[in-house]
Amino acid sequence: MSGKLWIQKECNDNEVLRLASDAEISQLLAKVFISRGIADKSYVKDFINPSLDKLHSPFLLKDMEKAVDRIVYAIENKEHIVIYGDYDVDGVTSTSILLEFLKFAGAEVDFYIPDRFDEGYGLSDSAVDNVLKMEASVVITVDCGISAVNEINRLNNNNITVIVTDHHECKETLPEAFAIINPHRPDCTYPFKELAGVGVVFKLVHALCKVLDFGQQYLKYMDLAALGTVADVVQLVDENRIIVKFGLGAIEKSDNPGLKALIAVSGLKDKPVNTYGVGFALAPRINAAGRTGSAARAVKLFTTRDLQLADEIAGELNEANKYRQQTEVEILQQAIEYVESQVDMEKDKVIVAAGKGWHHGIIGIVASRITERYYRPCILISEEDDGTGRGSGRSIEGFNLFQALSHCESLLVKYGGHELAAGLSLNMANLEEFKKYINDYAESVLIPEALIPRIKVDCGLSKGEITTSSVLELELLSPFGPGNPCPVFSLEALKLREIRTVGDGKHLKLKLEDGPLCVDAIAFNMGEQAGSFIVSDILDSVFSLEINTWNSMQKVQMVLKDIKLHKAIVFNSFNDYNINIDDLGSAAAMRPEEIIPDRADLAAVFQHIRGNQQKKTINEAIVRYNAEDLLRLSQIIADKYKVGMNQFKLYKCIEIFEELNLLKKEPLGDRGLAITIKGSGKEKVNLEDSTTYRKLQDLKRITISESGENTAG
Repeated sequence: MSGKLWIQKECNDNEVLRLASDAEISQLLAKVFISRGIADKSYVKDFINPSLDKLHSPFLLKDMEKAVDRIVYAIENKEHIVIYGDYDVDGVTSTSILLEFLKFAGAEVDFYIPDRFDEGYGLSDSAVDNVLKMEASVVITVDCGISAVNEINRLNNNNITVIVTDHHECKETLPEAFAIINPHRPDCTYPFKELAGVGVVFKLVHALCKVLDFGQQYLKYMDLAALGTVADVVQLVDENRIIVKFGLGAIEKSDNPGLKALIAVSGLKDKPVNTYGVGFALAPRINAAGRTGSAARAVKLFTTRDLQLADEIAGELNEANKYRQQTEVEILQQAIEYVESQVDMEKDKVIVAAGKGWHHGIIGIVASRITERYYRPCILISEEDDGTGRGSGRSIEGFNLFQALSHCESLLVKYGGHELAAGLSLNMANLEEFKKYINDYAESVLIPEALIPRIKVDCGLSKGEITTSSVLELELLSPFGPGNPCPVFSLEALKLREIRTVGDGKHLKLKLEDGPLCVDAIAFNMGEQAGSFIVSDILDSVFSLEINTWNSMQKVQMVLKDIKLHKAIVFNSFNDYNINIDDLGSAAAMRPEEIIPDRADLAAVFQHIRGNQQKKTINEAIVRYNAEDLLRLSQIIADKYKVGMNQFKLYKCIEIFEELNLLKKEPLGDRGLAITIKGSGKEKVNLEDSTTYRKLQDLKRITISESGENTAG
């Protein structure tokens, strides 16, 4: 079992009913909104019905009018414009959209993407040297530039007009560019701050269309805008939600030869495109261009009209992605071996692992895998021949990686990033000291609970809430992503009816039952847990819901995030079968028959144990039975003998038998007993000779008496 914490929000039933009625939605959908702090019916209606009319005016962005006027002037006067982009998906799509639009507008335009390995992110001195050789009059940065103070000064000194479009956080000093379009700049009052870089470019193109009287030409780039927005993992709310909602449909119908070719090699042809497909099929192939070579290939892919060239480049990116995947697997295996052999998981809260010649463009992905596997912040460092190391790190909620690196600043040559992801370089001679520094820092700021993986659950469900129609309605919440994750629910005490592995043992396929509800469930990458459960187990589950269509038949399917054996709760105040009977008093929260064994219960327990002995001693009159898990055993007996049984009642049955000298019990593991059965099993005994039995009968009489008095009152 996973050991993950389930963090679940409580929903007020009255609020759910009111919102469901006012917004004319199902109670299931209303529960999701209420759990996310949304109770306003107008907001809900706008959210589930996104509209292009809700896009904000692009001229609300600071410097937009100034930038548009300068670009229009450059177009009309045939000035040479260079778009300076970035090598990730956000930068590639930003560059492609602006390049295509400016060509459509008749501009003299070119683009430049820096080399990931030689030049790095953003503007650098060497990149500026190359741009100067292009003899541009205007340079427009996309998805970068907000921190390039010195580099932009160099361009200014060479009489080049610089327009910055970016979405990253601003430092105290802004560059002296002609115009800076960034919703995060302190003096920008734009109502939505979370645009991706491609979203800012999309707004720029929208503004240019208004001034140039190009109508809705900007909507033709909605496909690439959605692609870059999803890939950059920004909040999918407000304008981002609108861009992605309409952009996903545009991707499916796109006439862009490069995008169509990429969809084909990604295996998405003629399939619905969602955020998952964009994030895990399309985006990795685009990123592979910059990770394994030049990202300029990806820009050419999205801006060519040559079908043959589009197919060729898409094929190249597909092969580059295969190389990336293979290299990723190799580095991951080496990193795991390093962690298992050289990292003290009891002491080190931050994993720092190093390897000779690990691929710079891939260690960040592998760091993410290590963080997922061990739920620890992770920094992977590639050791170079000259004794330096270049690293990439990923973090967990509650540990600001950028601040941690700032604490270790004296040991680093260079570093940068943000809370959950960062990069660095250092001299390998400082590696061990760096490990100590960053782990000392982690020890001071990380509480032990922070290292336990968590699953955030929107709300718990009860019987009758899962229907085909209500699950279909959940699709109104899509597209899903940061800020608007796919809803996660919990349901307790489901009986396991079927369990098997699929996908060469990688995944679990289950049938779960709760009274009239019997639902299929799939648990991806949980195949190793197959041996942890047996049919008739009672399980608690955390899951998302989807509709599985087969032969035109629609069925609800749970997509399990985690499953655990249900712990029988016998009392409100207790959940342990070792409760002292004398301490029970009026704490009982269940009916007497649910906590106090009768003769049929006792007979079922003794019959099962006698009939399933696992080993005999030399004396044939003595048998041994190992009950490794009393909770599971209680469920098996209840199912087999059709009696009401739980772990508390089962334990009391065994106590009674021990007091009657029919068996002897000894602890076995955390939840079990080793039971030695004495005699032939035919001995006559008097149940009243058991102290436990007498006390339980007294409790039963008291409980029934109190219940009767309460009823009468």
